[in-house]
Amino acid sequence: MINLRTLAGKKIPAIGLGAMPLDEYGKMPEKGALELLRYAVKAGIKLIDTADVYGLGHNEELIGKAFSSEQKKNIIIATKAGCTRPGGTGWGTDGRPEHIKKAVAGSLQRLGVKQIYLYQLHAPDSRLSLMETIKAFKELQDADLIKHFGVSNFSLAQLQQAEKIMEIVSVQNQFSLAYRYDEWELLPYLTKNNIAYLPYFPLGGKQRNIAADGRLQRLAQALGHSPTQVALAWIVNKWPTAIPIPGTTNKKHLEENLKAGEIELSEKVMKELEKST
Repeated sequence: MINLRTLAGKKIPAIGLGAMPLDEYGKMPEKGALELLRYAVKAGIKLIDTADVYGLGHNEELIGKAFSSEQKKNIIIATKAGCTRPGGTGWGTDGRPEHIKKAVAGSLQRLGVKQIYLYQLHAPDSRLSLMETIKAFKELQDADLIKHFGVSNFSLAQLQQAEKIMEIVSVQNQFSLAYRYDEWELLPYLTKNNIAYLPYFPLGGKQRNIAADGRLQRLAQALGHSPTQVALAWIVNKWPTAIPIPGTTNKKHLEENLKAGEIELSEKVMKELEKST
């Protein structure tokens, strides 16, 4: 049975797709990227996550090109602004209202839409007041350029500060079996308040491939699933508002990831998994 979650008022499968790998860590040829995006939606993906700086805008262009106007209405395209790419490869932040407004205008153009259903602040800018940045997004929402607003790379304190200005429907942070920092404060708060949690790098990211862990591999084999599926299923089973967004450039892996949202794990297995990493 497909495990459904609520994001920005829509019921969607518990696994989404992170589009970043289509342009980062080795750019995928455009034809193949478009084919993968269309295949993902056909397979059942309802959430595609991107950002204005992935591929320096090319990631959004791919998504804008991949789908018709009608198709775009039937899925959630979530994008982000607030980060920069110095030299095209580095990472920085820019939360100035003028930057945010320019970034959103660019996203609208590249995605080929009049309103973005879910727009997120990519990361807080420590050089200025967080409230200043959030107010810029509120103005964009009031102008109907964005429908719903989410945040990324946020602590609980920052989230509660932002909530004083506008409704936050999602939080996107790094989270996996190997990186569980948000379990202490943030995730219990999101669960209590029915706020969606979008874990990025749910399989560990570039620094650590969770699926290569020997103990996880043995547990997964005993369950009849792949290590990747079990790692994703652990997140979905433990946190009721979580919608992991693993990235992939492979159709088979995409199908495996999507099916992970249907796997039920026993309490015993959950505890064993938490010991294994």
